Amino acid sequence: MTVRYGVLADIHANPFALAAALTTLEAARVDRFLCLGDIVGFGPHPNECVRRIAELDAVTVAGNHDLIAVGRRSPDGAGALARRSLEWTRERLEPASRRFLEGLPVAALPEPGIVMTHGALGDPGTYVRGPREALAQLARLRSEHPGARLLLVGHTHHPMAVGESTGTLARHGRRVALPAGDRILLNPGSVGQSRGIRPHGSVLVLDTGTREAHFHTVRYDVGACRRALEAHGLPARSHHRRPSPRAWARRARRALRG
Repeated sequence: MTVRYGVLADIHANPFALAAALTTLEAARVDRFLCLGDIVGFGPHPNECVRRIAELDAVTVAGNHDLIAVGRRSPDGAGALARRSLEWTRERLEPASRRFLEGLPVAALPEPGIVMTHGALGDPGTYVRGPREALAQLARLRSEHPGARLLLVGHTHHPMAVGESTGTLARHGRRVALPAGDRILLNPGSVGQSRGIRPHGSVLVLDTGTREAHFHTVRYDVGACRRALEAHGLPARSHHRRPSPRAWARRARRALRG
């Protein structure tokens, strides 16, 4: 059966970005939503975002922030900003939101050929940052889920498409053709906390019929998010982490190494 999936990750309690992302995906006429976790953390409105994802009946997996927020994972290793926001989030989670997050699996199969998780297979807190790490995950996918051809991950906040045989897939108009027979890792990027030069969201439309992945940049009301963060006593920068020159250099080196 052909399905057009709307794939979201790393919403981070940013309802302004989430609303814009859903408008983009609904305009693309997706049939079903997939959420790769980190619904909460960093942002000012965790309950609103949990409710919206629940209303979508999205296939959803737990992110590391979701797990920490409900005590399913230790905050050890999290940065100071993440720990501060998660302490704030824990105090404000409504019972229904807490139950939803407590019930999320760390991996799911929306259909037999697709596996979704937040970070890496077996650990939502592990980053799959570049092609080498992606290939290692695809090798694990082959071993653990022989029938699966697609692995969907989030966590890095950066879009990515890597094929096991074809390597990093070029984007033409931000649309990626998925080679038949190849195992492929896709990361839609982050809805609610961009980590680039400018603040914006990113989502993915995955069409299993045409075997295409279409990455969409999503613009949202950044000022409203900043004001909401400040109103709740949270750092206004929480919705956007601009990379340092050193981080840009590391990313460039990973890209060159392939």
